[in-house]
Amino acid sequence: MQECANRSLVLQAMGIEHAVERDVLVWRVLVPAYEEVRAREQLQLYEAENRGARLTPTYTPPRPGALIGAVIWAYVLLTVFALQSRYGLGFDWVAAGRIEVAAIRGGEWWRAVTALTLHADVAHLVVNIGMGAVFGSLLAREIGVGLAWLLILIGGTVGNLMNVLVQRPWHTAIGASTTVFAALGLLAAYLWTGKQLIRDSWARRWAPVVGAVVLLAWLGTGGERTDIVAHLTGFLAGFGMGAVLGRVVRLPAADPMRQWLLGAVSVLGIMLTWGFAFAKYG
Repeated sequence: MQECANRSLVLQAMGIEHAVERDVLVWRVLVPAYEEVRAREQLQLYEAENRGARLTPTYTPPRPGALIGAVIWAYVLLTVFALQSRYGLGFDWVAAGRIEVAAIRGGEWWRAVTALTLHADVAHLVVNIGMGAVFGSLLAREIGVGLAWLLILIGGTVGNLMNVLVQRPWHTAIGASTTVFAALGLLAAYLWTGKQLIRDSWARRWAPVVGAVVLLAWLGTGGERTDIVAHLTGFLAGFGMGAVLGRVVRLPAADPMRQWLLGAVSVLGIMLTWGFAFAKYG
């Protein structure tokens, strides 16, 4: 019945005379003989236009390791927080690693990375661990755990550098939230451009972007000591990378060794930047 109704609407829209009739078992759409050719043509166009929307999309299975990546993320942040809270190794971690706009402009580029691992208090730490684990795990299931966290780290770093460009020289900041919103931007843009979703309606095509912007506005603009600009720049950096990733980049094969090597690069990158901080202030 529904198929007949749809075809009746098509014919009605084209001004083709017709009638809908019920037989014993089926419904039929009837047209006069002189309208047969035009009716067939319009119905064939209707079928061709809607065939793509009815195709079942092919989804790749989730890539492994998402949970392990989230655990490592939490471990790194917890470890650095423990060290900064107790002045581990007799070192002032916050002073040496936080965002200081004047210092970064003066050449201390590593602060754009080290600041991502520092936190003002336990509440901020817990929130960033939780949100980062969620967004990072979802991205890792799509593109692989190692590549996901390496790109998230790069996105957070670029976001901090973008923030430095627009802030005043005395501005300071710490926190992994720039990285968290870079992960959100990466995920949204990749799903939007990477053809991972059914693309038969405007709502479904734009759902990842709209959802990400809502989350950015909800999670990224409230609370005390919130660096809204850093949240926005992190999101924009991640979104730009995700759009490129979805459009033009061929993802590496789901090779566990390759993924873990990429993940190791991100951890070593954090250690290396802290090495520069130790060399300067240790």
